[in-house]
Amino acid sequence: MKKVLPIVAGFLAGAVTVFIVESIGHTIWPPPEGIDLSDPESLAILMESVPFGAMAFVVLGWILGALSGGFTAGRIAKDPGYLPSILVGALLMVVGIVTMFMIPHPAWMWIMGVMVPVPSAWFGGKMAGIEAKS
Repeated sequence: MKKVLPIVAGFLAGAVTVFIVESIGHTIWPPPEGIDLSDPESLAILMESVPFGAMAFVVLGWILGALSGGFTAGRIAKDPGYLPSILVGALLMVVGIVTMFMIPHPAWMWIMGVMVPVPSAWFGGKMAGIEAKS
């Protein structure tokens, strides 16, 4: 349990952070009236017309989510190897990939969704280690 708790807590912290950042983005760039957000076909059409800023905000959510998740896992685990933080980043990456399969995303978002979460979570874990030493 001692090894699982940091990963679960980090994943939850990361998911909540992604949700908050994406919610802010949806407030700035709300979807057009009449779009059914539960319909994959409507979402595919919507993704073709979403402004770049809205998509960049989603990627920002992924970065900040992985960073906060990695920090949380690293802080709880007190692991100098950063393994819990890296696992949180990997889990968040998998969730992002599943989402991108469900809702079409442009290629650059796929690249960011695969490349960003693990290093961001690792850096969050590193920040937790620096914070703990202070």
